[in-house]
Amino acid sequence: MPSMLRGFALTLSTARPIHGLEGFVPAQSGEMESGFECYHDDDSELLVAYASVDFGHPWRFALSFRWGGNLAACLAAYQAGAAYAKATGGVLFDPEQGEILAPQKAVEAARQLEKDLREAEL
Repeated sequence: MPSMLRGFALTLSTARPIHGLEGFVPAQSGEMESGFECYHDDDSELLVAYASVDFGHPWRFALSFRWGGNLAACLAAYQAGAAYAKATGGVLFDPEQGEILAPQKAVEAARQLEKDLREAEL
């Protein structure tokens, strides 16, 4: 049964609880099967690694959603990250863009990515 995470037709594997996620997470976004890697990161290490980024404050938890070379995986990771940020009152950090997205902006970015991907398929 698809889970409507913040309005996304995203289904994630429920084989492991979120605190047990480590490695590949199978996902399906709409009709596209894909997946991404998820890791629990040490927030203090992230603050050092991205010292030039103002995260606002130290975070208690940090999950990283990593994807490979396919845009369906990128979309699934962005949707999951946006939904997680929204559910927890956290943020989504996009290291490629070097920006921190508040939960609603993360959801909007994921929706835009979904729209762009659909248009590219036409």
